[in-house]
Amino acid sequence: MNETSKRLKQISTENKIWVIYLLIIGLSYYSNYFEKNYFLYHNNYDKETYRKITILIFSIAVIIYIYFFVDSYNDVLENYNNLKKKTYSELSLLGSTLILISGIIFLYIALADKDIDVELAFN
Repeated sequence: MNETSKRLKQISTENKIWVIYLLIIGLSYYSNYFEKNYFLYHNNYDKETYRKITILIFSIAVIIYIYFFVDSYNDVLENYNNLKKKTYSELSLLGSTLILISGIIFLYIALADKDIDVELAFN
């Protein structure tokens, strides 16, 4: 696959991911409704609904982060002959790795924190 068609395919995939991000933002807004109700009325249904939506949000985010991690990793493998591209690809891989680690940590917190003691924000 030539460079132009590869980039066009990546852009198409990224456009789909932007739509998913918009859905995640909507889910985050919706989950805040349940979180607020839980803290106001101490309703366990609201707490569990908030937790489940939060777990869904961070599960989707981790899947997206894995996509970007793999894409960055493949760029590093493909750009080993060009020092400038290799350096930028390696930096992109580092950033993608750190974001993936962050997403995994937030997902772990969402799964483990049954009492919703920690405020998790999709960032």
